[in-house]
Amino acid sequence: MNSKNSVSIIGCGISGIFAALELKKAGIENVQLFDKSRGVGGRLATRRANDGKFDHGIQYIKIDSLLQRPEIRTLIDNKTLAETEEPGIFIGLDGMTNIAKFLTKDLNVKKEFKLLAINEINGSLEMNFENNEKILTDSIILSSPIKQSLEIIEKSNINYNKIHLESLERLEYYLAIILMIESTAPLNLDKKFYQENPEGPISFIADNFKKNVSKKQNFYTLICSPEFSAINFEKDYASINLMLEDNLKYIFGPEYEILSNHKWRYSIPKNFYTEGDSINIGTNNFIGLCGDIFTNGRFDGAINSGISIATKYLKNEI
Repeated sequence: MNSKNSVSIIGCGISGIFAALELKKAGIENVQLFDKSRGVGGRLATRRANDGKFDHGIQYIKIDSLLQRPEIRTLIDNKTLAETEEPGIFIGLDGMTNIAKFLTKDLNVKKEFKLLAINEINGSLEMNFENNEKILTDSIILSSPIKQSLEIIEKSNINYNKIHLESLERLEYYLAIILMIESTAPLNLDKKFYQENPEGPISFIADNFKKNVSKKQNFYTLICSPEFSAINFEKDYASINLMLEDNLKYIFGPEYEILSNHKWRYSIPKNFYTEGDSINIGTNNFIGLCGDIFTNGRFDGAINSGISIATKYLKNEI
């Protein structure tokens, strides 16, 4: 593979980040990441509100199988990633988004670039973005949630192998509704910083102060159950918050404030691609697909999928 060839990675979640890191390590010089958001990390997401902070995506990670990877060791050594009192449970100090920020500090990242379609032009791939920019690349890796990647492919004029599309189209994600709450009084959670609730509309509560995310106390992230989220996802936040009022009063008492909400349309995968950790569908150019839905739906699986698609590129698997 020519090290001068350009590789564009769509999506700056952990899978896309590790694909870029692996390519750079192998000597591929022209690697660029694009993300439609204002930040990096995907569901490694942290938000500020009322002088405090909330993790409102992935709450913790398990990385036992990857602890010896140099990137993970560097995160730990730089105190960006830390193991909690619960063995095997790791969190991003000062916010999960800092993991992505640290890993991308030496990468070429373009934010607020939403890819709409790809066209083959004279042996290259022309990427058409929502901001009206058109950028040529030799190869492309789509690391966004698979539904978004398939929408891009459907709108594109490219040559690709359709044999795997039926399997990819069957892949689904759970929806997730998030509440970020400041409470007057602290909660006594089951674990050091979180509690899982198997029943009811609230399935998970995290204490952002005890996670060392918020310097302000009593800042809680609540994740609604998949069932509640699926039924109410399209409703406005005011209606959702009103529906949860009795549950929130039971948890916090009368003195609490909902500071912010968030919705994840592509949260945890419901099912998985079982024919490999990643896939290249391009016939003339390399067009790769990767993400946690190709593995186990977890952080470590997303990393492995990013490494897998980079390896396929380096082996020139077209």
